[in-house]
Amino acid sequence: MADLFPGRPRRAFAIWGAGVAALALLLLGCWQVVRRTGSAGAEPWAFDAAIQTGLVGVAVCALVGLALALDRQHRSLADGGGLFLDLFDAASDPQILVRIAADGSPRIVRANAAARRAAAQVDDRPFEGTLPDVVPPGDAEAMRPHLARAVATGEPVRVVGQILHRFGPVGADALYVPLRETASGAPTLVCVTLHDLTRLKGAEAEARDATRLLAMAEQVAHVGHWHVNLATDAVLWSAEVYRIHGLDPARFTPTLATGIRAYHPDDRARVEECITAAIRDRTGFEIRLRIVRPDGDVREVFARGIYQAAEADGSDSLFGVFADLTDRKQVERALADKSALLEATLESIDQGLMLIAADGTVPVANHRATEILRLPPGMIGKRPDYRAVRRHCRATGAWGVLIQDPAHWHLDGERRTTDLRSERRRDDGSVIEIRSLPILDGKGHGRGYVQTLTDITDRRLAETRLRDSEARYRLLADHTSDLILLDDPNGRHLYISPAITPMLGYTIDEANAAGLRTLVHPEDIANLSATLHALAPARPTGSAVYRLRHKDGSDIWVEAAFRRIEEHGNVQIIHAIRDVTERQRQEIDLERAKVAAEAGARVKAEFLANMSHELRTPLTGMLGVHDLLMGDATLNVSQKRLLGLAQESGRSLLTIVNDILDFSKIEAGQLAVESLPFGLRALLEACRELSVEAARGRAVAVSVEVAPDMPDWFIGDPTRLRQVVLNLATNAIKFTTDGSVTLRARHTGTGAVPQVTIEVADTGIGIAPDALPHLFERFAQADGSISRQYGGTGLGLAISRRLVRLMRGEIGATSRMGEGSTFWFTLPLPLAQATEGGSGRTALTAPAPLARRLLLAEDNPINQEIIGTVLRQKGHAVTVVGDGERAVSAVATEPPFDLVLMDVQMPGQDGLAATRAIRQAEADAGRPRLPIVALTANAMAEEIARCRAAGMDAHVAKPVDWTMLFAAIDGLLSRASDARP
Repeated sequence: MADLFPGRPRRAFAIWGAGVAALALLLLGCWQVVRRTGSAGAEPWAFDAAIQTGLVGVAVCALVGLALALDRQHRSLADGGGLFLDLFDAASDPQILVRIAADGSPRIVRANAAARRAAAQVDDRPFEGTLPDVVPPGDAEAMRPHLARAVATGEPVRVVGQILHRFGPVGADALYVPLRETASGAPTLVCVTLHDLTRLKGAEAEARDATRLLAMAEQVAHVGHWHVNLATDAVLWSAEVYRIHGLDPARFTPTLATGIRAYHPDDRARVEECITAAIRDRTGFEIRLRIVRPDGDVREVFARGIYQAAEADGSDSLFGVFADLTDRKQVERALADKSALLEATLESIDQGLMLIAADGTVPVANHRATEILRLPPGMIGKRPDYRAVRRHCRATGAWGVLIQDPAHWHLDGERRTTDLRSERRRDDGSVIEIRSLPILDGKGHGRGYVQTLTDITDRRLAETRLRDSEARYRLLADHTSDLILLDDPNGRHLYISPAITPMLGYTIDEANAAGLRTLVHPEDIANLSATLHALAPARPTGSAVYRLRHKDGSDIWVEAAFRRIEEHGNVQIIHAIRDVTERQRQEIDLERAKVAAEAGARVKAEFLANMSHELRTPLTGMLGVHDLLMGDATLNVSQKRLLGLAQESGRSLLTIVNDILDFSKIEAGQLAVESLPFGLRALLEACRELSVEAARGRAVAVSVEVAPDMPDWFIGDPTRLRQVVLNLATNAIKFTTDGSVTLRARHTGTGAVPQVTIEVADTGIGIAPDALPHLFERFAQADGSISRQYGGTGLGLAISRRLVRLMRGEIGATSRMGEGSTFWFTLPLPLAQATEGGSGRTALTAPAPLARRLLLAEDNPINQEIIGTVLRQKGHAVTVVGDGERAVSAVATEPPFDLVLMDVQMPGQDGLAATRAIRQAEADAGRPRLPIVALTANAMAEEIARCRAAGMDAHVAKPVDWTMLFAAIDGLLSRASDARP
């Protein structure tokens, strides 16, 4: 280590030797000059030689002086190096000196005591060596670039958060300072200082905690602090001072002027006077006053300040605290109010109260106490002895005769009285209750008594009347047919009425011995217990129906009403029990009848569903064949006429089926009306076109008449409205052999919901007056023979009436025999805006908008052929399967289908199960949803709901309405196309 900032002792010795020689040469030269100049015969060369010798001496002296200056500089450097090493060794932070060799390799040449302690080196062995030998390789690699940078730039390098494991796993700031051994040389040493951040962070955390605790203490105590620099007028407020003032520190900067303006206008002069006096007299001050917050809230505050003499910066200041007294003042006022309220309460209560102190005196007694005890007005004001009060009461007769009841005495563990109650009867018949309660301190020692005096004369009279009343009520309870029980909270019987014997066969003693709760049926115990446990002051009544075992072993049903009564802390339960066995039996019979009725309704619904399926399935084939044949251009007129008759017969049968199903839905309350915008003229014209088909072959003209001022667009149920109009129109055509049938529409009212009246007038046979009242009854005909001549079920008009009523309307008819009839109905229909589009009949042979690949699952061969033929005529490619299992297989194995037409009732796997299987396969394979349309002869609402629940997207009833089927197919395929990315 001797080469760190070394001195140069040998160089100094040489310099001193050279100086002596130079001085000798200089003296010698001077002596020669003097000697030569002093002798007359001196040679000139000798003089020149002397001069040269002197010059050499002078030069040597100059060199010696320069060498001495350099020596002093080196000595200064050596002294500075020593001082540096002393400071280096004494530094509190770990420091190491690293020498950078010419090849750039670092070597640790010195470490101070702090570094050796951090490295756990306790002896004085040299702490030196190559960098990887002294510190772990990872730390050495981390230090190399910083050492190289410090040497290369000659500037200190700071590294934040560097960890050197040799000196402990502590994050530190590392400072790399390059050092030059010579003033002109390049840096060859680097002083590495490790400044531990832990203590700094700990100190900062302690400071933050102290600040936070101070703020919390101020907030809890509602006390803040302030400081005023009198030289600069700078004002500092703590956070609590801001809070008390209701100000935001981010938006308000306090000054002496603004601080004074925060005070109430009436208090500002006092504040200025106190501050001026404190500064003038160099003293403190205390003041209570008010401040006004920005929101107008007035707070009562306390300010205390002290004068602080000049500090290090030479400025005087004021320091103080600021407290919010508002809450405390409010508490004080509240206590005063409570004290006044307590005093007023004591004076207003109808109970006497006296306080007997530990020394036996009576310091307090309210007006009622002096009134009951008949004390003189000024006696209590003199704080009399309690014994003197009692003597006065005995003398005046106010004390009366003691009615002692030991049960009213309550003693503590040391047999001391804790609650003494006694009653005294006076000569005038009044009764006074006296109760004494001890006043105890925190250690349980007595500090006197509180004595209450209550005039209970009226209570005792009421109790006497109550006892008489109870005797009368007991007489009633003993002779009522209901069983009356009085129980305590634990279920013990306090009273059992004699009705126990006729109701359960037990005597009163037998019932008391057994306990009526033991007679409760095991299945009813939990319900009865829950009802009894639920009785409470807030809910004192309850009831339960349960079974009790008769003495003969049978069970009877009883209904019990419970009431919880509480008096003087005693709780009792009254039971009023009535035999309801016969009522329960009737309820069971009613429940069975209800179950049977519901079962009958289910059977009826199933029958209707099966009938719908069985009737609609063959009708699908019949009407489908008719529709296909009607499109055949090769048919002659006679064949078309015969085919039309067959078509009309099939539609008549379908009408009967629909009437029966609609009537069943209406009876079951399952038919709901919709609210949709529709055009009335278009609806009536469509009904006319359909009615013309029914009038084909007759000389009957069917026309439509709509009032000129009639609006066209309304909101209602166009389907049910069309059904009613067609029912009335086909009825009119049926009973009109020649003449006319006219559909008329008019409206009344000018509001948003006009009354629309539609009439169907014919020139037919008419209706007899006695038959008109029964026209709209189900299965009714005007004449029994009509059903044979004209046909029909007698349900059309009944269904029409039900539908009109569902739409909140009225229906009726007028007629004259031989002249015709007019059927009318009136509905409230709100007005609507006109919409685009219209309905029309789709030709079977018209091509579809886009040919698709369809799968038809149908077990009926006739329906397979008809539906498949119609769909192929539309241009679709159709694959037909006979059951649900094959449908699932076809969807899974064949090329993708665009849509599936699925029959519901099929052998083996039905359509619902097949649909669920397809949906599950789609979910498992992540395939897109395949549209599925239910094709079923069951048109009941429950069947449609089942289809939707199974995963079907639409429902088309059989016989197939081709327009509805094509619309369903086109709509689903359009949505599927829009859903594809």
